[in-house]
Amino acid sequence: MGERSDSEPNSSQNARPASASRVCLSIITEPGQANPYGTLHGGVLLRLADECGAIAALRHVGHGQITTAAIDSMTFLSPVYVGERVELVAEVTSVGRTSIESRIEIYAEPLEKAERRKVGVGYALYVALDEEARRPQEVPPLAVITEDDRRRDEAARVRQAIRLARRAEALAHRQEFH
Repeated sequence: MGERSDSEPNSSQNARPASASRVCLSIITEPGQANPYGTLHGGVLLRLADECGAIAALRHVGHGQITTAAIDSMTFLSPVYVGERVELVAEVTSVGRTSIESRIEIYAEPLEKAERRKVGVGYALYVALDEEARRPQEVPPLAVITEDDRRRDEAARVRQAIRLARRAEALAHRQEFH
């Protein structure tokens, strides 16, 4: 019997719905997180997005540890200003044998009025690790129940193909900057 690739989910565990992994994280932005123009550094938002996406991945797995494998297609839609509340929402969108993809949405709103706006959206890929050896471990499959779930899975397969092509390119050129 051939080995399974990471894109094939583990069928020996019970499937979990994406909604069970959903997590929200909120902060109030501060001057130390901003550039001289009063807008947040993109890196601050990326760090928060990574944390939120990882928590969603860990909620799906239910134990062990998570490590970031890739953050891709994070698109910033508008600036975030000092003093605004930033809310991040993440949910698992796909799983492989040991990997978990999370979609992360970022919202901002001024504290003085509840006018939330979407300021970013992207995807991150994580690998589940066991607690002792910190080796990749199999993850539960993601439930596919509705037509929306099927569309989500198809879109995730396309993203994974692009991600694998980027990884192959990066590996092919890793010696160029030494």
